[in-house]
Amino acid sequence: MAEEIKTLIKKLAPLLDEDSDVFRELTTFFSKSAKIDMHHGDLVKFLKDNRTYQVIRVNGKSYKDCVYELIDNYPEMMDSNGMLRYYKAPAGNIKWEEVEAAEIAMGNELTMNAYGWEPDAWTIFESDESEHSLVAIVALDSLL
Repeated sequence: MAEEIKTLIKKLAPLLDEDSDVFRELTTFFSKSAKIDMHHGDLVKFLKDNRTYQVIRVNGKSYKDCVYELIDNYPEMMDSNGMLRYYKAPAGNIKWEEVEAAEIAMGNELTMNAYGWEPDAWTIFESDESEHSLVAIVALDSLL
C-alpha cells in the first residue's frame, strides 16, 4: 500500500520531492494505520496542476482546540483549494464524538470557500503522545 501511494504521488506530482514534508505527510495520510481508509481519488483531486502545498501542525487539549488553533493562527489556509487533514489521538480509545464535534466546528468556522475545496477529507491515527494534534496538508493556488 505504501509503495502504491508513493508511486501515485510521483506520477501525479513528479516535481514533489520525496524527502519533502508534503510527500511524507501524504504517505502518512493514506497509510494503512489510518482509522478511516481514504480513497485514492482524493489524492488525484488534491494533486492537481497549478497548486502549491503546505503542511501545518497544531496541538491542543482536544480535537476542537486543534481546529480553533488552525483557524485562528493560519486564517490564510481557509482560502485553500483543498485540505487533507488528520488528527492524532492520545494513547487509548479514540473518542469519536469529540472528533465529530471538531469537524462540525471546522465546518461552522469556514466560509463558503471551503465548500469548493477539492478534496476536503480527514482521518485519525492513534498516537503514543498525550496531547491531541492536527496535521493539515493544504493545496493553494500556484504563484506561477
